[in-house]
Amino acid sequence: MKRKCIYNIIVVLFAAVFFSACTEEMSEVRLESRVSTTQTQSVTSNSATVTGFIVAEGAGFSEKGVCYATATGPTISNSKVAYSGTSKSATFTVNLTGLNYATKYYARAYATIVGSGTIYGEEYTFTTLPVIPTVSATASATAITSFTATSGGNVSNNGGASITARGICYSTKTGPKITDSKTTDGTTTGTFTSLMKGLSANTTYYVRAYATNSAGTGYGPEISFKTAALPAAIYALGDGTAAGWDNTKAIKIDQTSTPGVYEGVLDLTESKSLKFIQDLGAWQPQWGQAKGQSAGILGANLGGGDDPDAITTPSPSGKYKVTVDLGAMTYKVVAAYPSALYMIGDGVGDWSWDNTDLPMIPVFNHPNLFWKIVWMNASGGFKFAPQKAWKDDFGKTGDATGGIFAKGGDNIPVPGTAGYYMVVVDLTANKIAIADPKVYLIGNTIGSWDTSNPAGLFTVDNANSVVTITKTLAADELRIYAWHPWFTDWWQSEFIILNGKIVFRGTGGDQTRVPVTAGSHTVNLNFKTGDGSIQ
Repeated sequence: MKRKCIYNIIVVLFAAVFFSACTEEMSEVRLESRVSTTQTQSVTSNSATVTGFIVAEGAGFSEKGVCYATATGPTISNSKVAYSGTSKSATFTVNLTGLNYATKYYARAYATIVGSGTIYGEEYTFTTLPVIPTVSATASATAITSFTATSGGNVSNNGGASITARGICYSTKTGPKITDSKTTDGTTTGTFTSLMKGLSANTTYYVRAYATNSAGTGYGPEISFKTAALPAAIYALGDGTAAGWDNTKAIKIDQTSTPGVYEGVLDLTESKSLKFIQDLGAWQPQWGQAKGQSAGILGANLGGGDDPDAITTPSPSGKYKVTVDLGAMTYKVVAAYPSALYMIGDGVGDWSWDNTDLPMIPVFNHPNLFWKIVWMNASGGFKFAPQKAWKDDFGKTGDATGGIFAKGGDNIPVPGTAGYYMVVVDLTANKIAIADPKVYLIGNTIGSWDTSNPAGLFTVDNANSVVTITKTLAADELRIYAWHPWFTDWWQSEFIILNGKIVFRGTGGDQTRVPVTAGSHTVNLNFKTGDGSIQ
């Protein structure tokens, strides 16, 4: 029993010594220190998040984190951010800040071994995002007109991305943005000039230069200016006008009572060219036919742009009313005078204010003149309209006998004594005349072409409502005309008697004249009924 006990003690002691030796040896077997860079994320224009991972700690680390540089192979002698967290996890994350925008960076996780050197993980790269462009200046407004102005700006930095648009934005409210009115003038950095169009006259505008890249839009400082008042007139020129293309002799067109709308009557040569300028001797602002647009749409060169096309003048040559609307950017070129004119009123014959079908006679080859011999009552009045309806009617303004007339004016009073009167309307001068009718025979039938020859003058028989002459005539064609000082020649108011009716040259009376035989004849004209006879 005693020997067995001694044996057991020796075995236990041996085992203890053995296991103690093994434990001491195994404690010296450690994995080599390793660190890994696993990812970069949350990259902005000035920051990024980088994650590292401790693969094996070895003898232990005194510091771990991420180092970075703009060149490959960054070390802790470059920029670094040490991990300051207390996480027991092998993964650690740091945030790199203060980075430059639109810059490529190289980053590695690192760990400094206790009592030894620093080890590094794999190298990762990332590029920070761009920032909005820097617009350092907005140019002061120059070349200010009623409708345009010039500004511009300076894009001093593209923010690290290509400029996709630059220009100026403008509004009648402060702080304009590209969602307001804007121009687009190139895609580079540097200074530029922009033209603002379609502005309202006498209005304050606020302007900022802008530039856009993938990061957004940057704005320059704000400036303001006020457009000029509307010009009192514009000027017409072109080889379709008497001025030709001499911009110092362009023809003045005055502004109407509607601001921005200009209207005038021009003598135009058919199938030629017409444009408009704002100032004599200057080519801009200039207006004409908008390129690629239908007739009637106004195009402009308001400074620094392409000239608009010329407007083609209509056919035939003659007087045309030209209307230019600089607000709506439209134009019209129409016959200056209505092709018809009607008398309306209770002072004329058996007519009333409800009857608008008493046509005036256009003076032949003088579209601005109309005339008629009418029976006027002892009281009442009348007006004119360019159609058989109460639209655009006009009457007198000024003296009670007519004189100057105006659209929508007062009734024109009759002279006060019933009888025949000759009424003449001059649409060019905006005047009317009411006079005793003068009707003449002229030509070989009476042996004289003298338009002042009393021998050819008809007499007015108001009692019988006729104008009549009895005269010995030679065999020839009968020529009759009405005379007024506003007419330039006798044949402009010539008329004939055809099939018992008075037919005026201006309304279809240019037919073959009626021949008469030699002898005494009485010619009767009833301007109230339109009947005529040769006896």
